[in-house]
Amino acid sequence: MSGATGAQWNVWLGAAAVLLLLGLPPGLLAGCRGTPQERLAGLALTGTTATAVLLLAARGFGRSGYEDLGLVLAVLGPVGVLVFARVLARPDGRPPAPAADPDPSAPSAPPGSGATGGGE
Repeated sequence: MSGATGAQWNVWLGAAAVLLLLGLPPGLLAGCRGTPQERLAGLALTGTTATAVLLLAARGFGRSGYEDLGLVLAVLGPVGVLVFARVLARPDGRPPAPAADPDPSAPSAPPGSGATGGGE
């Protein structure tokens, strides 16, 4: 089917459509059900699928803007998964507390006691 206003269907758009129909539902299903680790795996699968679909659509439509978006998603997607994985690795699920600074007004060890590392 060809027309003056419609875009032509090609192999790249067909591959993007097949990947969208077959690759996205398992990722969405895993992202909506199961344990937090399984949901994280679903997030990673969905991000990878979306990246591939954007790159295929860029070739199909001949627009480099879609390609740029796909490449940015390819870089940032795994970073987001790593951040969530680090949070899930903690037993209580909370981010780590900031390290306490030593109190500058606290008394130091007396000289010659061996606590400072210097010996007599």
